[in-house]
Amino acid sequence: MLHHLILCACASLSASSAACDKGAAARAWEKIEPECRKKLETNRTLAAFRCLEGHFWEAREPEKRAGDFYTTLRKLRHDAEMFSWLEEEGKVTADLKKAFRGIFHSAKQKHGDTPDKVFELAFGEDTNERKMWQKANNKAVYWDPAGKEVPPKTVRAKAAALKGLEDALESTGRAVSDQFLSTKALKLLKRFLEASTIYFYPRSGYHMLALLEDGLASPLLAQIVEGIRQALPRCGRVPLTSVRAWKADNSALPRDLQLEGPELTPSGETNLLLWLVSSSSLNGDTAKDALLLFPVNASNNTSTPVARIAYAANRAVIWSEEFRAVWAGRSWKSGFLNRGIHLLFTFGWSSEGSCSAT
Repeated sequence: MLHHLILCACASLSASSAACDKGAAARAWEKIEPECRKKLETNRTLAAFRCLEGHFWEAREPEKRAGDFYTTLRKLRHDAEMFSWLEEEGKVTADLKKAFRGIFHSAKQKHGDTPDKVFELAFGEDTNERKMWQKANNKAVYWDPAGKEVPPKTVRAKAAALKGLEDALESTGRAVSDQFLSTKALKLLKRFLEASTIYFYPRSGYHMLALLEDGLASPLLAQIVEGIRQALPRCGRVPLTSVRAWKADNSALPRDLQLEGPELTPSGETNLLLWLVSSSSLNGDTAKDALLLFPVNASNNTSTPVARIAYAANRAVIWSEEFRAVWAGRSWKSGFLNRGIHLLFTFGWSSEGSCSAT
């Protein structure tokens, strides 16, 4: 019984702009540890990722810092579902699953109508649920071993196809590549992003966010970045400035479909968005025209897009700083593995959002 659980409502999460924000991009870059940032600036990808991974474990291992008792109902729903799935996989205990599911159902009674408002969990006594929450909430409870794999080949496309991509980027500022990753690289990356407890940030648009500097950095991702650099010289000649992963909400909690979508920012000189989850996980026929590209200076999303791109797993969408991307694919079917994942690599700074790393 969790009758001792007290739920305290706090201020709501503020919705952030999906447009490129020079200030936000600068702040995100400055939050990266300086020693790691210097390695990124000089394209020492693996060394930078090792540096970032070390800082991640220092901050997020269950025994390394005090517990965080703030959450939202939507995030709590994701975490409870994730621990339930991990328990079925034999990666966490049944007690941990039970604790998070119980806390979610208790919280839902009070916050079911406002799933995106931040609230604080306060436990009336030093219970087992409190101890488990303190060790598990926003912690690296499970970081899948797939992240340590380094497949020799990551990008599947042959030289001629890659030359076509590069030419399209130079002439039009955008390109699409199907079956972008090798079969093994895709399988490892999908497993790492689905199974790892690295989604610490609830964001507007009903997504959970994982950051390069807070859990994404891994040997696997470093190898994929190097594969992208070799495949696309346009990306290889400038620093990697951001990697972000958005995992979609697919619960029955209330939301406005008009506001749904990941924040595909900050925007860089070149941006590469990779989709991982099967298109069969999308509701209805929303795979068609799932991503829209607009001129970066377009006033709003009612403008005519310059490109409409259908959703497909292992499809890479690449665009330059001339454009901004808007997700229009809407919702996903229920089930933990049906939560859509958008992985965005950003190389260089856009002329609108270039930032000093000093």
